[in-house]
Amino acid sequence: MTKSRFFRILSALLIIAILIVLSYNDRNVNIRPSYQTSSMKNLHLTHKEDKKVNWELLAENAIFPMGKKEVILESIGVKINHTPEIYLTSGSGVYAVDRGDVTLNKPVEIKIKDSKFSTNSLKWHSQDEIISTNDSVKFTGAHFLIEGIGLTAKVAQQKVRIEKNVKAIFYR
Repeated sequence: MTKSRFFRILSALLIIAILIVLSYNDRNVNIRPSYQTSSMKNLHLTHKEDKKVNWELLAENAIFPMGKKEVILESIGVKINHTPEIYLTSGSGVYAVDRGDVTLNKPVEIKIKDSKFSTNSLKWHSQDEIISTNDSVKFTGAHFLIEGIGLTAKVAQQKVRIEKNVKAIFYR
């Protein structure tokens, strides 16, 4: 008797659950996403002045948060078209749309001819054509190693300055 009573109660509960699921109306549900985004793969942006490409931005992944004037980037490359050409690479970063600035995050490399700078973060100020960081910097070439803290590179003037605690080793 108790087994049949148990099965009747279980059957009644299952029928009620099925009726609730079938009569469910999704018009009463409000979904409020807290972070709306769009994304893009293989982003390629070019910045031109006077019909000449000044610099290019490449990224494997780009995320465009709604309402923000920045793009979150992954696997970044920035090519600055000056003589000599400068290549900036990074794992991640942010592109500020309104200013045209790019902030690069760990790890960051700057390649100029046969030399390479390494640092943890870097900012490309596109309007002033300045590359800067306050982090530790390592500058390597075929016959030298220079380390220090902070970097300012004025691309148009072809001037690079390591700000403080500079140590240099020159090889033959």
